[in-house]
Amino acid sequence: MTTNRGRKDVIRDRMAATGESYNVAARNLKAMKDMGATREAVLTQRWRPADTLDVPCPCGGTCEPGERCERCHALHRHVARYPGSVTDVETWADRYDCMGCASSYILTVALPGRPWGVAGTVVRGGSAEPVVQARVFPGVAHPLLRPESAGDEAED
Repeated sequence: MTTNRGRKDVIRDRMAATGESYNVAARNLKAMKDMGATREAVLTQRWRPADTLDVPCPCGGTCEPGERCERCHALHRHVARYPGSVTDVETWADRYDCMGCASSYILTVALPGRPWGVAGTVVRGGSAEPVVQARVFPGVAHPLLRPESAGDEAED
């Protein structure tokens, strides 16, 4: 276990080596600690859809076969995956597009062991009630949460 002073020394060493601010250096060290999970989250989200339905979906085999379109009766194809919640980090949203028209739908799926970020409880607001807040891994695009900016506070 590292003492608070030891952790701050490591952050200052990174600041000197990279020229980053204290907050950015602390956040990047935390991200390096989460690097394995970060890599898995990026791979879970970023893949190219298959050209035909004859081959397995490149998403990792967790998607369902596409349904028939009610308008043109063509099949839907799994085309994208992105985080599907603002607090549950193992919830993803899969988008299916029709291969014959502009119709699409979204399914929410739970992928245990494949989180898109880290969730924790923080105290916010005047009533000082604890709330769940998620932090998105670097490289993962979340449609509802903004990426952390360089001005955000790091834990001391």
